[in-house]
This record gives sequence, C-alpha cells and structure tokens, in this order.
Amino acid sequence: MEATKTQRSTKTNWYVIRVATNKERSVGEKLQKESEVGDLMGIVQQVIVPIETTFYLKNGKKMKRDKVKFPSYVFVETNAVGELKYFMKGMNGVGGFLTNRTGEIIPLSVSEVNRMLGDQEKEKEKKELDTNVFIVGEEVTILDGPFNGFNGKVESASDKKVKVAVSIFGRVNLIDLSPLQIDKRRD
Repeated sequence: MEATKTQRSTKTNWYVIRVATNKERSVGEKLQKESEVGDLMGIVQQVIVPIETTFYLKNGKKMKRDKVKFPSYVFVETNAVGELKYFMKGMNGVGGFLTNRTGEIIPLSVSEVNRMLGDQEKEKEKKELDTNVFIVGEEVTILDGPFNGFNGKVESASDKKVKVAVSIFGRVNLIDLSPLQIDKRRD
C-alpha cells in the first residue's frame, strides 16, 4: 500500500531535450540505458525518439527508410528535472531542456503528449503492416476482378484505394483497386 501512495505523489511530466542533429537516437539510447541500470534509475520513466517509416523506389525495388520525426529533439518522462539536467551536462551532443523565452523549463501539455504517443502507436502499426504498402511507380499484378492477371504501375496509393495504370489495347487506363486485389509483381 505504501508503494501506491509514493507512485501517486511523484507525478511525472514529459519534457523536450534539445540535441545535436543526428544524435537523437544515440542520446535517447544512452538516457534509456541509464534509466534502466545507471544513475537515472527512478528518475527517468520513458525516453522516446519519434521515428517515421517511409518507403521509396530505388532501381525498381521498394526500400524502407526510418527517419527521425522531430530532428534535434528527444522526449523524456521524468519526475526530477534538476537531477536530469545535471546528468545531461556531461553528455556529448545535448543542448539542454527546451525552455520558454524566460528560460523556464516547461513540461509538454497532456494533449501534446497524447498526440505524440498516438503517433508512435500508429507508426508501430504501420511497421507491422508494411507488407501491404504500395508506393507510386511500383510494378504490380492484379489478382482479382475483370483485369485479373494484368500488370500495371501504381499511380497513387492510400490505405483503402490504389490507382493502377494498366495498358489495355495499347491505351493506359487508371483502375481503382483495393490493396487486397493487387500484389507486387514477380517475374
């Protein structure tokens, strides 16, 4: 029963830490490691570096790229700003907390945190479903419907509809299809 009282009284907030460009992941990993088995145990609850996954074509093959969503920022949930600030002074690539104009360290609002965490959940789901992602210019084969067996190129794609350019009797036609009706072209 004592533990629950302590958890309720030590309210944590989310803060933004400024870091050098391309150091987001390494700083985030170091803070996470220190919060699990180092000096920051009990001080830092979570560390998030929001990542977004994008797809592109390279030499006709679909490539996946993980990109930092907010360059130069790491998000940290903590209950001891002073101790974390002191710890960060010795870290390479860390510029300190994001502050307002007067230099006061301010936590993120609940709506900002919920939006960020919601975006992270969507990104995790996107990574799990990346096998059904089609990108513009990708060669596909139609599996279902009156154009079964035809090959075409993806012109536009969303979660529910894919426009495919198919050559029929020498003319290119755009056909709206479901992602389940097409597959990656395999020669």
